[in-house]
Amino acid sequence: MRLSFPQVGGLSARRWLLAATLSVVFSPVGFSDKRIPLPEVEVRTRELLPMNIFFDQQSIESVVISPDGSKVAMIAPNQGRYSIAVKDLATGNVTVPVHFTDENIRSVFWKGRDRLLFTSAIAGHEVPLLASVDLQGRSLRRILEPRRTQDDFSLFFGNLVDRFPESDDHILISGFTEEHDARRINPSAPRNPTPSIYRVNVKTGRRAPVVGLDRGVSAGWFDRNAVQRLTTELEGATTLFRIRQRNDQPWRTIQSFPAADERWEIAGLLASGDTAYIIDQTTEDRGVLRALDVRTGEFVSDVFTPPAGMIRRAVMSPKRDRLLGVVYEDVLLRTHWIDPQWAAIMNSIQGQFPRHLLLVTSMADDEKRFVIRAFSDRDPGQYFLVEMSSAGLRLQAITAARPAIKPELMSSMTPVVYAARDGMKIHGYLTKPLGREKDRVPLLIMPHGGPFGIRDTWGFNPEVQFLASRGYAVFQPNYRGSGGYGWAFERAGFSEWGAKMQDDLTDAVKWAIAEGHTASDKVGIIGASYGGYAALAGATFTPDLYRVAVNYVGVSDLRLITRYDLIGGSVAGAWLRRAVGTDPAVLAERSPVEHVAKIQIPTMHAYGRNDPRVKFEHWEVLERELKKHGKVYSALIENEEGHGFEKEETAFGYYGAVERFLSKYFPVE
Repeated sequence: MRLSFPQVGGLSARRWLLAATLSVVFSPVGFSDKRIPLPEVEVRTRELLPMNIFFDQQSIESVVISPDGSKVAMIAPNQGRYSIAVKDLATGNVTVPVHFTDENIRSVFWKGRDRLLFTSAIAGHEVPLLASVDLQGRSLRRILEPRRTQDDFSLFFGNLVDRFPESDDHILISGFTEEHDARRINPSAPRNPTPSIYRVNVKTGRRAPVVGLDRGVSAGWFDRNAVQRLTTELEGATTLFRIRQRNDQPWRTIQSFPAADERWEIAGLLASGDTAYIIDQTTEDRGVLRALDVRTGEFVSDVFTPPAGMIRRAVMSPKRDRLLGVVYEDVLLRTHWIDPQWAAIMNSIQGQFPRHLLLVTSMADDEKRFVIRAFSDRDPGQYFLVEMSSAGLRLQAITAARPAIKPELMSSMTPVVYAARDGMKIHGYLTKPLGREKDRVPLLIMPHGGPFGIRDTWGFNPEVQFLASRGYAVFQPNYRGSGGYGWAFERAGFSEWGAKMQDDLTDAVKWAIAEGHTASDKVGIIGASYGGYAALAGATFTPDLYRVAVNYVGVSDLRLITRYDLIGGSVAGAWLRRAVGTDPAVLAERSPVEHVAKIQIPTMHAYGRNDPRVKFEHWEVLERELKKHGKVYSALIENEEGHGFEKEETAFGYYGAVERFLSKYFPVE
């Protein structure tokens, strides 16, 4: 089925192909023995797979069902970019209401049954366009558009605050009254002027003020009547949690913590505004989900304590009138269903996917139709429509997430645990090339970005699978500072850049050698963002440990990122001072740019000139030192990319360069 793209708002049109769907019906009590046709996992000899199947923009990034359950909207591939495709579930007809030739659409959600809202990044700046469009693509309404100053951080003309699912026509945003108010801001004047909260009609673009925001106050959480019931505020060096009943009432403080050491996280607010769900780490290091009465400020019940790991998010009903479940993660991502009916349904479906994890991605308002994604470490997954009726459950396959991937040719991701030199237990994931699980093979340490509160997780990772397909084992340690292992574990990484956090990676190498996974002369390091910093730190602070280092948009100078407290506001400043450190001598000592002379191995570097997080200056100062000391290195610079390369052609350029670099300096024997 080949589809023509409509012209939308003067934007160019392309073509797109959608795979056919498959329907399977299950019996009302339990399931029949008919199985969803997911590929069986078999061990085969490693094949050199094309690089593009891992990184081309041919995957389905999201599938979201309409409120009435009649259609799904998908972030779908369109000639090297991601567009929106809408499929009618009754007829199978597909329309494409909007497509950009220069940028990807990154997210989409429904407003009513006939309109979509979406975001699109702009040239790597991470300042998204927010717009709405009807299903025919005839009415495109730009709601928020970013503006940039020449300062270090992007200036948002506005931000989406609340999708406001109780209304088919409105959302809540933070922003300025008029566009010129944002444009007139003097970069040398006090930063972060205070915006207001507006209720915006997504069809007409008209906005009405709801409430102003004082400096240091978060946008907060709103009830169905657009009353800001719950918020946080930074007052000096203290973060305050506050409640109120009406927008014209003063706030009442119910809890406070030292800034950057908060032990509460707001997980959700019911539409009534009377009950909030708080992840509370004051008594349990890994957190407990508790119900808070927003009228009194008191906890009324403990809802869920994870048996292991930590809570990721609350699962609310489509209209936010009740809590359905809790997603948490230990070794694997799991959902604990609070609602007994949902628990029974999902337990039954899980039995049909013994090798896969299941996530509910969206629900119709009546909860009788919903979309699930079934995925594993070797399978990017498939999206299924589930329909509940008196006859039982009906599952219909919508699409594979990445059809070109054959799970039987992918490698297994194995959870591992090792002890750091100070005895701290470190979790991680080890992926070895298919068919070489018992061999000593070249190993790449791949620390995640962030670093704090982020973690690597079990599931399909295209970068890991690409490297494994080339014969490399990939080790992803969740070093101290990572999220998911408790408040104390995350805070143990504070002010430990280049120190204990780096020691955890060194100890991961020693563990892998001792366990027979690799040899001491067969280890490299590759990482992005903080992971890029860790790759640089590995090459400079432990110059004999690695044979190569690949730095992707990595921090080279800690003094540059700690400068951001000048422009990131007092909240960001407080956090950075706590998480990175303040001692100028220590920051210099732990900045890889100061130790380039120690590098003894080939290094590769990739940066986007528009990066709003790790400024391009990190590469400029690093490159000067590499040249000064005559080091062997390669570099890839993209002028229209930011913190990671989003476009298909630039992603191909990066991973192609990585493959050539590794083949030359770190070949698989």
